[in-house]
Amino acid sequence: MTKKASREARVDLNTATEEELTAIEGVDGERARLIIEHRSERGPFRSWEDLHLVPGIDGVMLGKLQRSGSLGGAAQASKAGAGEAAEAAPGSATKRRSSEGEGGELGDATALEQIMGLILLDRAAAEAYRVAIGACKTPEIKKQLEGFRADHERHERELLDALGASPPDEADERGQCIRRYTELSAREDRTALVAMRGNEELTNDAYASALASDLPEEVRRMVEANWQDERRHIRWINEEIRTRGWELPEVPSTLAEAA
Repeated sequence: MTKKASREARVDLNTATEEELTAIEGVDGERARLIIEHRSERGPFRSWEDLHLVPGIDGVMLGKLQRSGSLGGAAQASKAGAGEAAEAAPGSATKRRSSEGEGGELGDATALEQIMGLILLDRAAAEAYRVAIGACKTPEIKKQLEGFRADHERHERELLDALGASPPDEADERGQCIRRYTELSAREDRTALVAMRGNEELTNDAYASALASDLPEEVRRMVEANWQDERRHIRWINEEIRTRGWELPEVPSTLAEAA
């Protein structure tokens, strides 16, 4: 039997063979092949959020990969180019505020990249909620999801203001994936809530990751407050699914299955 990877011997997800990947708890041969295929087609994983684009990688699986794996040198390379990449993002028009401005400068390039990622993710989540609301039939569920959608729209506005950026012209690849996943999954109340649970798991992971960056105090407070909203969303969705007996044997929580 293959010995599972430990914390002491982390597996580099950007260079590992199929055999090395299957040494990670929860990674079977199919998941390993999909990880290798994804990095071969799109390049190395530069952040943990990139793993959500691989079919079969949900929030639980991502946690196992983070405990036993690493991203090698790709993450450092991403940090070095983050500022340049953010400036080049379509429609982003990013510009750091001066230290005299209301928001202050973001602590580093990684923080800038993280906040731009949250902006795009909140926009995608709001669109996904719009789709899910259209699929729901129960008035009280629709009303609750409308409130969650409004939260995501407010988060986007506040983060754009803190960054001093213009709204993106269009959704990025991840945002398109989120919307497509919701359109394919949400057919009525139960499937709409299950789809939005997967979306909220992704958003919660992204906010938690952003808080690990070097953020100015005002922006950090905003991100922490937004994260509290995201945690409230997923708590309500989980409780609603549980109390209505809608839990599925195997939840399709990975967004990339829709791609």
